[in-house]
Amino acid sequence: MDCDIELEIDAGSARGEYTVRVVRAPAGGHASGMFTLDVEGILERLPQLEATVLASAVAARRTMPVAEMAVREVGQQLFQALFTREVYGTYRASLGAAQHAGQQLRVVLRLSAPELATMPWETLFDPETETYLCQTEPLLRHVPAPDYNLNPLDVAPPLRILGIVASPRDLPSLDVTAEKDHLSRALAGPVSEGRVELVWAKSGTWDDVQSMLLAGPWHVVHFVGHGDYDSRTDEGRIALVGPDGRAAMVRAVRLMALLSVAAPRPRLVVLNSCSSGEMGQSDLFSGTASALVRSGIGAVAAMQFAISDYAAIAFAHGFYAAIANGRTVDEAARVGRISVMASPDGTLEWVTPALYVRGGTTQLFTLTGTPRAPASVESSTTAGTSGGQATGPAHASSPASPPGTGQDHAVPAQAAPVPTTQPQANAGQANAGQAMKRAQLRALYVQASAELRARRLEQAVELFDDLLTLEPGYRDATALRDKARHRLELDRTYREALKAEETEDWLAAADGFAAVQDDPGFPDAAVRRQDCERRQRISDLQGELRYHSSLGSWEAVLDVSAELATVDPDAADPDGLATAARAEIQKAKSKEPPPVETAEVPPASDDETPHGSYTAADLPVRPPRKKAPARANPAPSLQTGSALHPAPSVTKPEAPAGVPPSNAVLRGSKPGGSAPVPAGGSAPPLRTPLLWGGVALIVAGGLGACFAVYFLWLDDNYWYESGGDGSLRIVYGLVAPLGYLLLAVAGLPDRTTMARVVMAGVVVSGALFGLSGLTETVDPTTVIAGFVHAGFGLWAGILALRSRRSEPFGWLLLWPTVTVPLVWVQDKGVFLESWYRTHAYFVLIQLLVLCASGIGFAVAARRLRASEKGQEHEQAG
Repeated sequence: MDCDIELEIDAGSARGEYTVRVVRAPAGGHASGMFTLDVEGILERLPQLEATVLASAVAARRTMPVAEMAVREVGQQLFQALFTREVYGTYRASLGAAQHAGQQLRVVLRLSAPELATMPWETLFDPETETYLCQTEPLLRHVPAPDYNLNPLDVAPPLRILGIVASPRDLPSLDVTAEKDHLSRALAGPVSEGRVELVWAKSGTWDDVQSMLLAGPWHVVHFVGHGDYDSRTDEGRIALVGPDGRAAMVRAVRLMALLSVAAPRPRLVVLNSCSSGEMGQSDLFSGTASALVRSGIGAVAAMQFAISDYAAIAFAHGFYAAIANGRTVDEAARVGRISVMASPDGTLEWVTPALYVRGGTTQLFTLTGTPRAPASVESSTTAGTSGGQATGPAHASSPASPPGTGQDHAVPAQAAPVPTTQPQANAGQANAGQAMKRAQLRALYVQASAELRARRLEQAVELFDDLLTLEPGYRDATALRDKARHRLELDRTYREALKAEETEDWLAAADGFAAVQDDPGFPDAAVRRQDCERRQRISDLQGELRYHSSLGSWEAVLDVSAELATVDPDAADPDGLATAARAEIQKAKSKEPPPVETAEVPPASDDETPHGSYTAADLPVRPPRKKAPARANPAPSLQTGSALHPAPSVTKPEAPAGVPPSNAVLRGSKPGGSAPVPAGGSAPPLRTPLLWGGVALIVAGGLGACFAVYFLWLDDNYWYESGGDGSLRIVYGLVAPLGYLLLAVAGLPDRTTMARVVMAGVVVSGALFGLSGLTETVDPTTVIAGFVHAGFGLWAGILALRSRRSEPFGWLLLWPTVTVPLVWVQDKGVFLESWYRTHAYFVLIQLLVLCASGIGFAVAARRLRASEKGQEHEQAG
């Protein structure tokens, strides 16, 4: 053939390295290259590939797009390794030259390295044109052997085929009748036209096969059975039937000796792997095929995977029809592949046949004369319908007769067909169908399990769905599918957490990583969660620091900066705000006069100096008290008293020179008119954060009450069940905790460390209670968080009631928190049984209490502001 591109592939200098060289090409040149190929990795994938190819014959939804992925991946890997840049250029140029000559380009692979014989080269996939090579051009494997330029064998039709079925009893059983019937149906057309004659051996024993070979001539030997590859001898084997009915493994060299008894020697051998055996015991004929070609057989067509009944019939029909019409064996193999592609739609079993050729020609036979009608219609019918052995002409000789010429069709007498009743034939076909179904189900199961193990979860779910559609309840497929779906959901959660981490949504990222951290498939989830929580803490503290800086609370800025330094020293001075706060404090200290130490004045007796006339020397000495740094711009909000207990008006006493004012005014006072800061953390709350904290609680309670009313009486479309529950999560998980956080910033319940810890517990437990969500069932996390929130609220209220300046705020802190467990009171007094939108009456009550508390804080902040203005007016006067 003039349009051949022959590629010689040999082992390189290192393991896994190979060389490729263009021996001949229509475009000319001798391009070469070197590539690496993971042969062991592809060999490990062969069982999965076999399952994928066989499963593609199953008519099930969505199977094909998933199944073809594995075949395409392997084919593209082989193509990109084989066709290096220079070799690919020659290949593309040769395609153009062949098309210009009006011929097809035949791709010949000369496989010099033995391990390459087991590679599925029939899957070669060109990613540029998105086509498989063997679908558009003939593809064959050339086995290195002495090229003696054997001339094609002249054959006067019919082309005689000897069929052999071997089914040892210790290997997966074959339905012998069905296997014979499959090939007989495939050849029914050529047999009826007199182009082909099919004769079956009585059994698969060595003696029977030898007797049939002696009674030739035979042009083709078609073997159906089991085979494997012996890695110890680096040689393929087939399984004949021994005297005891068990498998007799015959090495390729012994099989070649057996075939050599035929005169003339068969030019073509077809090795067809069975499809009714249990999957997992692959039928590897690659070693046997190459060994037969190397020993002298002109061409061998082998099935590198198990093949379905339909594909075997379709390939045999197209392959033998092309041979009988004088086509070359490589073109016949391509025609057979095209026959397999006919149906079912999208099957991949055209990959299964592999063609091995010896010598420089693929024209095995030259058909001379015209086909003649079969000598016996009864014989042809018997061979075509019953799967038995077709007899030759009526004058066939006995087994002892010597082989005749091409027109002498001597057949042993014992080869006469045994009539088969119709019920037996139907039973055989039914058994064959059941066996085929079992094999296909097993193939789908193996492929789906492989995709699950490789964590290609979407493909695994689709394949398990297909399997369960065909056979509900198949083995543990339901459990494995659910496992794949669960892993798929975890993967989706993990990806969303990664995306949230990239967008610096630390809270969402931490929640996502926390959901998957217990799965061993996400070993970094726990570390990522901790890092996100740390970053969220840093973000919260930096926000608080910026808030204090905007109010000029420089001491608070430094407190937050110190806490930030314990979390991340590099984040303790965002935008230089902590440095600016230190500068402001130092600036205020430089302008501040020396502090005057004061002390409590004992009650004056009648003979002592009247009130207000003491000198510094008359006052008892007390240990100096640590004073807070003065602010550069002292806020007028730090005044004595509270909104509910306004401080009495203070006027400047007119004291003599050198006499300090009354200690009631001077104790802890600072220049600039700032209010005193009493000991024990009992300073009045800051007005601005107090006001905004109340506003946040008003919004949370009022908005939540509106949602509750809507859920109870207006929600006809069940909006709450389809995403409306997010409204209450926002109220309880974000808005209300923000209000409590602002109250803590304002100084409630007092300014002690314990009070800050208690308020932090109120904020965190409230956020956890809200974000956990109020679902139809009672979630333990939500219930526990609700009671913890109530406990911290009760604690905060008690601390406020014990503080003289914060006592009025104690009840406002206590009621909205201790009433949170009311949400678990259900209709008719049931407690902690379930939670549902129609039982949200107590939620409505709790939200109204929350709103009322916020109103109380807002009113208190307004009164505090009015009191401060009055004091400023009096001081100015």
